[in-house]
Amino acid sequence: MTATPAPPRVDADSTRRVHLRRMLRGRGVVYTLAVGAVAALVFGAWLGKPLVMLGGPLLVAVLVLAGCFLLADRRSETEFFLSFARARGLTYVGRTELLQLTPLLGAGDRRECLHWMQGPLGENLPQCGLGHYLFHVRRGSGRSESWTSHDFTICVVDIEAGIAMYPGVFVARRAGLVDRLGSGRWLDTDRCRRVELESEALYERSELWVDRSQDDVRLLRLLSPAFVAWLAEHPLHPCFEYRAGTLVVYLERRLEDAGRLGWLLDATAEITQRFLAEVAEHSRAA
Repeated sequence: MTATPAPPRVDADSTRRVHLRRMLRGRGVVYTLAVGAVAALVFGAWLGKPLVMLGGPLLVAVLVLAGCFLLADRRSETEFFLSFARARGLTYVGRTELLQLTPLLGAGDRRECLHWMQGPLGENLPQCGLGHYLFHVRRGSGRSESWTSHDFTICVVDIEAGIAMYPGVFVARRAGLVDRLGSGRWLDTDRCRRVELESEALYERSELWVDRSQDDVRLLRLLSPAFVAWLAEHPLHPCFEYRAGTLVVYLERRLEDAGRLGWLLDATAEITQRFLAEVAEHSRAA
């Protein structure tokens, strides 16, 4: 008899309080507080400043509590993603790097994946990777150097069979003024052409760009009215890009709860099936 996987934690904060209470009751924290407070008192007395004697122990307590909170938060977050991976039949990898096969995966000056999970997307579907993705944009150099980070939750699927049919399809969030002036846009639209979407609901929040060599008949078959309506009505409003045989379904924010991560996986499965259905239909016709 096969054991049923334990349900995932509700979200990344589910066990934070448990870890925080456990740490605050631990000997290490008690010793740190005691030694730190005594050291602050002695240092204040040595300086001859009563304010340091009174404020020093309080500062030590604040720093210790802040450190405990951050550590508890990280442990709770990791536990959540481990439990989600087990419940969905995925393998938790943690940190990883991805090949820069699509514009998003090659964006910025530095990239990283956190809480990465990989495994089956669904029955008769390819393997997938799911997790948090960040790209960082560098501005200036030397002392004036600064970095801007952009957070995503992505699901990546290899659909190599569609390379010839779809050289590049990009359904992106409609760019606002902030996007045009900032560094958050990664798609080089000069190398693409824009296609107007017939769905008003999807048009209001999304833009469709394709590679200049994209065949319009194949594109319209892929973006059938039913599929476009599904994209417009999906509660997550997912975006996706497909290039070099790689599908990336993404949201421009971090998801840290089981419900929405499950929705993203299911949305990726739906989009993957749409691509595979068109590839199969083209193969039969050929």
